[in-house]
Amino acid sequence: MPTRRRRRRPTIILAFAALAAACKPGTAPDLDAILDTDASLADYDAVESLLASPDWEGFRALGGRTPFSASPGAPAAAPIISETHRGATFVYDPATDQYVVDPDREGAPATGVRFVLYEVDDAGLPVVEEVIGHANLVDEGDGSAEDVALRLVVVANGRTALDYRTTLDIGLLWGELTVLGFLEGENGVRLDFDIEARGTQSPGGGTLDVTFDLGVESRGFSITGSVSGVEEGGEGEGEVELTFRHRHHTIEVDMTGASGQLDGSLLLNDELFATVGGDAESPTILSADGDPLTFDEQLVLHRVLDTIEDVFDFLEDLVDPVDELVLVGIIL
Repeated sequence: MPTRRRRRRPTIILAFAALAAACKPGTAPDLDAILDTDASLADYDAVESLLASPDWEGFRALGGRTPFSASPGAPAAAPIISETHRGATFVYDPATDQYVVDPDREGAPATGVRFVLYEVDDAGLPVVEEVIGHANLVDEGDGSAEDVALRLVVVANGRTALDYRTTLDIGLLWGELTVLGFLEGENGVRLDFDIEARGTQSPGGGTLDVTFDLGVESRGFSITGSVSGVEEGGEGEGEVELTFRHRHHTIEVDMTGASGQLDGSLLLNDELFATVGGDAESPTILSADGDPLTFDEQLVLHRVLDTIEDVFDFLEDLVDPVDELVLVGIIL
């Protein structure tokens, strides 16, 4: 499976990577007495299986290879897909590692374009002999109130695997990006998502606020919350408030970063589960009774913290095929 790439990250998110490294074995009571650890970890596995599927990898291969995914520049007001491209179908050209127009292919939407999707090899490159479906990118900007309004629908292996809408509103020193839709695997597991990112520029630098709601209804699993006030270049700056729901149980994360210091807590079913404090690069993590975390607690904490960064990766992957159009550079 191709390795998921990582872009630059808000530093409070990077600081969470240090939290897992700070966990050490302990002797606190078994977490399974409070939370079904195996079932909870299976929830995260279900989401990861979607992000490792051939359909998703085929879609991700569009990133950086479409005519709409070069270095971001200021987009025009909606609609933004020109008449030159509307109705065109693009195929992968191995010689240039880019998608190019195939004038003999039909089926593209009248107000958008179509990209043929392929299986990918271990390097993440499309295999032109293995077509798995297509992605229709529709410009919904005709008459839209937003500066950018796009819908992307992926049909792979005979079914709709991905369907979402992207909008962007732009001000003089701010941009607000939204993505709303679903990703569904061949086993019927469906991830619904609603993500909003707002970037603001000021003489003192840039800040980022992200709110999101992701869930797999069939499993009773959801992740809601926000990452706010993240300052560009700030060490561990910002605030994270998240709620992870596993059927009848919840894990809440409340974390603040300022001047390179972290201060926060994790609650399990409204009861204190762990505390986090100290230097953002080497934080101290303790259980509610002040002891190091148990192995099971470490596993859950790892998945919780990994998921925070995965939300940023997921958002980037969704906008990568069209990031020149949606000016993702000012947001992410």
